[in-house]
Amino acid sequence: MPDHLSLRHFKKGISTITQWTGREFKEMQRIFASLTYGAVHPEVTAVTRAVVDFIYYASYPSQSTETLRRLQDALDTFHEHKEIFVRLGIRKHFRIPKIHMMEHYIALIRAKGTPDGFNTELSERLHIDFSKEGYRASNKKNYIEQMVSYLTRRDAIHKFTGFLVWTHAIPDSESNSNEADPPIAKRAPWPKTPVRTLIKIHGAVDFVPALQAYLNEYVPKCCVTASVYDFVDVYKQITIELPSPQRLTDETQRDTIRATPGHPNPGRKNPEPDHFDCVLVHEDGLAEDVGIKGYRAARVRALFRLPSWFECANTLAYIEWLTPFKPPAVPLRMSRVSYAMRQGRRQAAVIPITSIRRSCALTPIFGKPHQRDRRWTAPTVLEQCSQFFLNSHQSIYMFQLCDGDFVLVNDV
Repeated sequence: MPDHLSLRHFKKGISTITQWTGREFKEMQRIFASLTYGAVHPEVTAVTRAVVDFIYYASYPSQSTETLRRLQDALDTFHEHKEIFVRLGIRKHFRIPKIHMMEHYIALIRAKGTPDGFNTELSERLHIDFSKEGYRASNKKNYIEQMVSYLTRRDAIHKFTGFLVWTHAIPDSESNSNEADPPIAKRAPWPKTPVRTLIKIHGAVDFVPALQAYLNEYVPKCCVTASVYDFVDVYKQITIELPSPQRLTDETQRDTIRATPGHPNPGRKNPEPDHFDCVLVHEDGLAEDVGIKGYRAARVRALFRLPSWFECANTLAYIEWLTPFKPPAVPLRMSRVSYAMRQGRRQAAVIPITSIRRSCALTPIFGKPHQRDRRWTAPTVLEQCSQFFLNSHQSIYMFQLCDGDFVLVNDV
C-alpha cells in the first residue's frame, strides 16, 4: 500500500494481531475493502464494501432521508450477498447479535437521533475531564470535596469566558486559531534550489515547460523565460484545514500534503523514502462539497515559490496529472484513475496551491494473487503501478465527498 499520513501500514499483516482494539479496527476498515478487489470472489468484495459503507453512513453527525436510504441500501447489499461466506465454508450461519442489531439502526436513528452521541467515547473523555484531572489537582486527601470544588470553579470560569466572548470583551481564541496557522512554512527549508536539482531529485522532469505554460497563462506581465538555470525556494509540505462533515460545526481537520524526496539516514537507520502525496485539484467550477465532479487527482512532486523577478507571489505546486475519474467499479464502487500520458511521458503542470482541495489515498489495483508484481513495495508502488482506485474509505471526510457519485442498487 502507498504511504499516506491518514492510513496505517500493517508491516506484518493483520493475521498476527491477536487482540484487536477499536482504533485498529478503524484503521483496517480504511484499506480493507479496496484490497479485496480481484483477490476474492466479487460477492465477498460486495459484502466487505457494504459493511464499511454501513459503518460510515451510521457515523454521520446528521442524517437525512437520503442518507438513511443509502444506509438501508448498504444493509440490503450485505444481506443479498452474505451467503457467499456460507458457500465458501467460512461461516455456517449469521446468527450474530451485532449483525441483528444492524436491522434496528434506521428506526433508532429516526426515534432517538444520530448514534454518535451514544457510544462510549464520550463518557471516556468526560471521565478524564471530570475525574482524573480533578483528582490530580487535589492533594490526594479528602479528594472528593476538592474535586467538586475544582469542577465548580472550572464551570464558572467557562461560563464567564463565554459571556466575555459574547460581549466582545475578549477575542474568541477558537475561531482565530485556524486563521493563525499558515498553510506553509514562513521560511523555505530548501531556499534557492537550482531547477536542475529539482528535476533530478524530485523527478520533476517537465518542470521548465510546465512553469513556462503557467507563466504564459496566469502571469502575462512576466518578461522572464523559465530555464534550467533558475532557482526556486522549495518547501516540504503544506497544510489544509478541512471543514467538518456536512459543515455542522466550525471544527476542522488538519490535512498535510508532502513533497519530499528520499534521503539516507545516519547510522543504521533505514533511508527515508520519497513522500510525494496525491491530491484532489479543483479543475472547474463544478467542484462541490459532495461528489468528485469538478475535481481531478494528481501527484505533487514539488512545492515552491519563484524569485521576485518572475512577478508571481503565489506558492506553486508541480504536479503529475492522473486521468479524469472513471465510473465507480462494481462491486467496489470506487472510481478508477491512471497516470495521464502525453507522447509517452506523464502529463505535468504547475498550479497554485490554492487549487488543491485535499490529499487523497490511491489504492493500486493488485488484481488476482498470481498476477501481482512482487517487486512492488510501499515506497515505490505509486511509481510502478499504473492503475489505481480512489480510496473513498480513507476517512469520513473523503467518504462524504465521494458519496454523491455512488449509484444505489435500487436506482439501477
